[in-house]
Amino acid sequence: MSTPTRTQRRAARLDDPQFESLRTPRMRRRLVAALAGLLVVEGALCLLAERAPVVFVVGLSIVMIAFVLLLGALKASTRGVEELPADALDERQWQVRGEVYARAYWIGFGLLTVELAVAAVWLTAGWAAPGAGVVLGALLLTFHISLVLPTMVAAATRRI
Repeated sequence: MSTPTRTQRRAARLDDPQFESLRTPRMRRRLVAALAGLLVVEGALCLLAERAPVVFVVGLSIVMIAFVLLLGALKASTRGVEELPADALDERQWQVRGEVYARAYWIGFGLLTVELAVAAVWLTAGWAAPGAGVVLGALLLTFHISLVLPTMVAAATRRI
């Protein structure tokens, strides 16, 4: 008997029956809403980065811990279809992942377009340069949204 590979262990962990309570559509929508709420809180905390750095660091640390726990629960709710390698997926899961990534791509493209439009308006209006907190928030939120968008789309739209 051979030992399972790392991919097989990850797939088995994400398909663990103890996470069945997280796989209902209602619970997945709640997890997506909670994660979106954390992103909003993260953006608000970035506005405090210059004025109250201690509050920013402590708050962001708490948000990051909650973010990791919620993202893990969200990945377990989708059985990790959006992140597992192709050899760990069956044909149906492969198709679902393709649809999820296509939808996430379009949502991300829309968000990027809005962000660029805001930057263009900002530059053409001749407003003063944004503070460090706004720049930090724009960079941090863009990174985190790109990280979690496929998982959020899979959890919110697909029965996996």
